[in-house]
Amino acid sequence: MQLFIQIALMCLINTLLPDFIRNYLKVSRFWKRTTTDTQQMQTELDKAREELDNVHSAQHAGEYARKIKTMRAERKVADAETKIKLSKQMDALKQSTIDTVAYYVSKVLFSLIVVIVCARNRNSPVMIFDHSFSLAPLGGLLSFPTGVYNAISVPAWAFSCNFTFSLLYGLVKK
Repeated sequence: MQLFIQIALMCLINTLLPDFIRNYLKVSRFWKRTTTDTQQMQTELDKAREELDNVHSAQHAGEYARKIKTMRAERKVADAETKIKLSKQMDALKQSTIDTVAYYVSKVLFSLIVVIVCARNRNSPVMIFDHSFSLAPLGGLLSFPTGVYNAISVPAWAFSCNFTFSLLYGLVKK
């Protein structure tokens, strides 16, 4: 009975935990503070915009000089905006990578735990049915490593739990 509950809980955790971790990590992005680099780039952008405003409002000797100074100031603003946009894209890429790695690490870790439990207890049955209940067409397959008649083995139970929880979670998730 202990294996019955233990394997069922591990398979349920294996199904639910990776998505919980992925969603939790997405929520944690809102708590992220702005870095000093981002603040520095933002002040650089503010200075470039201020310079552009000063160029627009200043009196110049000629139209050509005004045009050159305006183009230089606009280029500084565009460069600063590009740096900030690139920084945001890199942060998004890092967060996406962290989400993906955390998802797969948790999935692999719990799958490995289920496999280890199955390997250690492969010769002990999870459930044994009476002779009145027949598992006739699949009896040998369901009790394969145990050798006990009318029994459900640990690998068969782990497979059925994983499959069932994955199907149910897929239906509930949609």
